[in-house]
Amino acid sequence: AWAPRRASPIGGTLAWEPTLWRTITLTGEGVCGDKAVRGVLRRLCGQNRTGACPTVERVFLSDGARLTDKGLTLLARRCPELTHVQLQGCAAITNTAVFELATRSTNLQHLDITGCMLVSCISVTPGPEPPRRLLLQYIDLTDCAAVDDGGLRVIVRNCPHLIYLYLRRCCKITDAGIKFVPSFCSTLRELSVSDCHQVTDFGLYELAKLGATLRYLSVAKCVQVSDAGLKVIARRCYKLRYLNARGCEAVSDDAITVLARSCPRLRALDIGKCDVSDAGLRALAESCPNLKKLSLRQCDLVTDRGVQCVAYYCRGLQQLNIQDCQISLEGYRAVKKYCKRCIIEHTNPGFF
Repeated sequence: AWAPRRASPIGGTLAWEPTLWRTITLTGEGVCGDKAVRGVLRRLCGQNRTGACPTVERVFLSDGARLTDKGLTLLARRCPELTHVQLQGCAAITNTAVFELATRSTNLQHLDITGCMLVSCISVTPGPEPPRRLLLQYIDLTDCAAVDDGGLRVIVRNCPHLIYLYLRRCCKITDAGIKFVPSFCSTLRELSVSDCHQVTDFGLYELAKLGATLRYLSVAKCVQVSDAGLKVIARRCYKLRYLNARGCEAVSDDAITVLARSCPRLRALDIGKCDVSDAGLRALAESCPNLKKLSLRQCDLVTDRGVQCVAYYCRGLQQLNIQDCQISLEGYRAVKKYCKRCIIEHTNPGFF
């Protein structure tokens, strides 16, 4: 469940040498994270309460391993040089322990607390001195259902160096919270607000202020997003390389045409279940010949003609999803002919 930086050539004694340890990894449903962490740190730091293990920089919990506030607080106090922490699915973790981690781990850059449903904010523990800004560059808050606009404001205000921010299924977040992101995090490159149903075009107007810095954006299943919001994003964020608008049924050829002409660097696009037709695909194909991944799943208006156009112009296409589309063997063969390395996902048994 845990491992030193490199294997011991002479046995267990060297394996527990503290200077060899950089990473602690705990995986599996049967792993009690608190107990495991306590055991590892006791071996590395000694029995005394003040012993530290400054060489440990990364802690990863996944696949069912669980940690509580007690274990996370112990890590924060004994491992002051942590830079990467992943606590996926640790539903018992609260703000108290996260604040302790942020306060003590002054070099923390990467924090993944996916599924930590009780966490609503990331900040330092209040003290007599003014709160310092955090060095975090990567935060994943996927499925952190307690995060709301107020919590998001505190997070982005405390983390001005953020480059990657993922807010998937943080359903309490609205446009009012989204507006704080570009205000405090001007260097943000990647953002996901997928399944945040209260985010609308007005939130996208605010995000467009990130301009050419923004390279990756997911608004998947943000059902209130339409052409109006995406057109502003496309015009302002013209270096965009990835866009996921899957399930945004108010997005049509109009937005896709503006996107294609404004963002020629686009490499991956998901417009599944959008109101897009062959006309939008033609504009996309002609303006974005370097497209690598495209999903058209459940795009009812797309026909062979649109897919043929994409295949002809985007010959470097590596992945195409045409599941639940009205595509015949003719369209399928065109992709096979022009895009030699393309993996095609489809639901037509006649293509096999």
